[in-house]
Amino acid sequence: MIRSFTAILLAIIAAPALARETPVGTGWSRAPDLSVYGALVLSAEIAQEREMLCRGRNPAAVGDAWRAAYGARQAWIADAMTRRYGAAAVARAGQVKVGRLACPTFSDQSWRRHHERMLRLLEFRLVPRDHFRRPAP
Repeated sequence: MIRSFTAILLAIIAAPALARETPVGTGWSRAPDLSVYGALVLSAEIAQEREMLCRGRNPAAVGDAWRAAYGARQAWIADAMTRRYGAAAVARAGQVKVGRLACPTFSDQSWRRHHERMLRLLEFRLVPRDHFRRPAP
């Protein structure tokens, strides 16, 4: 009786922890390219807003810093996505809007990191398959 009660108690305690585990292959790596592109654009927008509104940075300086850090990579991805899916589909994917949260009381760089992950994922997906192969001698 005590063993079964202990087993049930352990199952109840462990259930929420096990439910939070995400199965492999169900994250952004399996999402369609246009969804990832929409998340990329949205995360960049939110991260820049946070830098301006929450940290009080100059909007022009924030825009310049983002263009310097990500401009070339993001332009390449936008061009590759346009060639693959068409300009209308890429424009629709970039129009995702969500509500915004209040500024945190501490420095939060999670949206910038999210943007960097989406950027890297799309770069790997859109690079031609033979891009990293060495030319034959």
